[in-house]
Amino acid sequence: MKCQGNRGTESTRNGRPASRRSPRLQTAIRTALLATTGTTLVAGLASADSLEEVVVTATRRDTAILDIPYSISSISSTSLDDSHIQSLSDLTKLIAGVSFVDQGPTSRSNFVLRGINANGSDHPSTNTVAPVSTYIGETPLFISLHIDDLDRVEVLRGPQGTLYGSGSLAGTIRFIPKKPDPSGYHAGVEGDGAVLSEGNGANGAFRGMINVPVSDVAAFRLSGGYQHYAGFINENYIVKLGPPSTAINSPVGIPVSADPNNQLLGPMAFSPVKDANTANLWQARASFLYKPNSSFSMLLSYYHQDDRSNGQQAASPNFFGTVDTPPSQNPFYSAAYPVSFPTGGVVFPHNGKYDANNSFLLTEHRRADLGSADLTVSLGFATLTSSTSYYRDRGTSVSDNTGLLTLYPSFYGFLPRMVDYQLNGDELKGFVEELRLVSDVGKNFDYVVGAFYQHLQGTSSQLQWIPGQTSYGTLVGNPGGNAATLGDVNDIGSGSTDFKDRALFGELTYHLTAQWQATAGVRFFKQDYFLDSENAFPFCGSFCGDNGNTLGNTSVMKGYSVNDHIFKLNSSYKFSEALNAYVNYAEGFRRGGSSGIPVTGPFAGNPALLIYTPDKAKNFEVGAKGSLGAVNYTAALFYINWTNFQVDATAIASGAAIAVNGSKARSKGIELQLDGAITHEFTYQIGYSYADATVAQDFAVNDLNTSQQYVAIVTGKVGDPLPNAPKHSATLGLNYTQPAPMLDGWDLRWHVDGSYRSSTFSQLQSTDPSAPPPFKIDAFSLWGAAVNLSNRRGLYTSLYAENIFNSLAVTGGQDRGAVGVRAEHFFVGRPRTVGLRVGYKF
Repeated sequence: MKCQGNRGTESTRNGRPASRRSPRLQTAIRTALLATTGTTLVAGLASADSLEEVVVTATRRDTAILDIPYSISSISSTSLDDSHIQSLSDLTKLIAGVSFVDQGPTSRSNFVLRGINANGSDHPSTNTVAPVSTYIGETPLFISLHIDDLDRVEVLRGPQGTLYGSGSLAGTIRFIPKKPDPSGYHAGVEGDGAVLSEGNGANGAFRGMINVPVSDVAAFRLSGGYQHYAGFINENYIVKLGPPSTAINSPVGIPVSADPNNQLLGPMAFSPVKDANTANLWQARASFLYKPNSSFSMLLSYYHQDDRSNGQQAASPNFFGTVDTPPSQNPFYSAAYPVSFPTGGVVFPHNGKYDANNSFLLTEHRRADLGSADLTVSLGFATLTSSTSYYRDRGTSVSDNTGLLTLYPSFYGFLPRMVDYQLNGDELKGFVEELRLVSDVGKNFDYVVGAFYQHLQGTSSQLQWIPGQTSYGTLVGNPGGNAATLGDVNDIGSGSTDFKDRALFGELTYHLTAQWQATAGVRFFKQDYFLDSENAFPFCGSFCGDNGNTLGNTSVMKGYSVNDHIFKLNSSYKFSEALNAYVNYAEGFRRGGSSGIPVTGPFAGNPALLIYTPDKAKNFEVGAKGSLGAVNYTAALFYINWTNFQVDATAIASGAAIAVNGSKARSKGIELQLDGAITHEFTYQIGYSYADATVAQDFAVNDLNTSQQYVAIVTGKVGDPLPNAPKHSATLGLNYTQPAPMLDGWDLRWHVDGSYRSSTFSQLQSTDPSAPPPFKIDAFSLWGAAVNLSNRRGLYTSLYAENIFNSLAVTGGQDRGAVGVRAEHFFVGRPRTVGLRVGYKF
């Protein structure tokens, strides 16, 4: 169970929700963690019990986690079940040092690890590749994965470029599904229901699994499930719309006037939607394993996920009053024009803790399909593996830019009851092939060598309408450039990308003695990227200088190629089972790309920003890990130089989402992990991470405004903190298992988990005094618990609670300084949830 945050009030501070958490509570949490660490160390040393060895495949061979000479964590399927982990946001609460902007169950935010992040916390990156690579099985792919039927999750901290390639700038997270089992038939079904402390809905889920041996050397496994997430965000200002026929070429109608006697200039009418942010997720995985002998195996897998979400898991608790442009600023104001832009004089009441103010109910539908084939052949001296996969990830969505556009009322002629309605579509197709030759562990040398090929093809589209702009523009003498043919269409955009990555990689390990090893790794890669994008602004008219004769088209075709390499050096010495010390130098990189900005016409941007180049990280690390009785521990000190870092930005003139390169940044810190047993029945897991991530060199990125003047859009100076990169984070998990009282043959398992994340900032600081400052994202802690009851016949039930203290955890968003009062929003965690899970395995 996860408890979300200690910032749960409706009051405000500096334009954002205020926190009620006292410094004494923070001190108590930290003191408790330290005290628990000391106690468990002593108790673990005194215990005679030993811990089960954890084996992972991060190094491309089965290796005990305490023998891997860098920082790595493994989360077992049991831990995932105990903590009721279902989404990526849930997962981050088990991993110290990982932050994530929680935008809901279908969130596609990027993971942040070791502080390596320069993007703001307002939305997922639309341009740059994530700094932490994610793998589903052997396929590099990021989707909003619904976590079910996984064997484990492996978290590799620090750059992993030699084995995992582009995007593993700060680390790699691997989701390892369970494989079919030829040894026997087993299956399971499970139902799950929960109520929320906010809203009137309830969560519901069911899932199932069946494993069928086809023979003693082959098996088939099928798993799947459905999850419904109830909503708790109230959308108070959903605009009433007329039928689509009332607006030219628009899927929605002109906003309805609340004054029947003033249909043209009357105020807006609203249709509030309670508990708007619902989500429904379907997923299924089918896999077939054929392993006729110890020398050959074939694993075929297919995975499908279908997500539908409504609303947004974000609140706007500071919104109240009026946001109209004063009549004195409206040149069309007169006695015949009794109201002003944009809401017709509507006075908004004060929002509550879980209230939002979108003009439309945001919706999204995403589908992902992944097929893979993994072939493994033992050659006697080494194992050859071929991993082939193809995937398709596609989605459609409705977005709302009303709040942002209302900051520029004059451009649209002070259109009354102005709203923005946008339809978006995207698709990404990927083909991946990787060949690996992994030697058997030798007396003196062992190695991993391979070849990698990836081809990604993406498309995107957008259509933006401003319902009513044509009819109103005609009245005031500015009908727009193409009113007769395209009507209320305000923006048309489309783009396609093509990316190819070819690489040769390898790692060679020399065993100087039975205890001492040294490893050198390298990756040579060639990448090609191409972008073709078009934008048209039909309403632009005279603003584009064409007197309404064209669409105001802009077109960009741009690409880049790169040949490069990265290195890894590592050495470790195993003094005993109690101490394995290591030093590690590893490089990571992330591919660059092109930004689809116009470079001619009224919305022209800086041509130098068409291309953003790759960035690199160089990680220096020393660490130790080992086993002391019933205590496993790992400790690491790291220092990362990050050069030419990529950051998302917005072009000034066109408003297009782009990516640019900054200068240098650094991150330094410490990571600690403990897991062990105080007694045979009482186990624990503790994690702590400290990461101080800052800008290391002054920089400024300039763009052209509509007056063709250069203006800084992203700046920073030495010492500025990197955004969404908390310095401190900690996790705690406790489990106690006992025979159930008065229930013969039943076991009772008590579970508690908690996590803490310190404060951070929403975006990079700016040296421009006129630029809006980032807002502070306050620290929060998350707690949960579960009571699990199971018997030897396969029956089990779990009573769990998430966010026990019903606190409000803000993980990102945008404040009014950046986007105006109408568009201000803060992404929040889910409120207290109490549920019951019942299942049967046989």
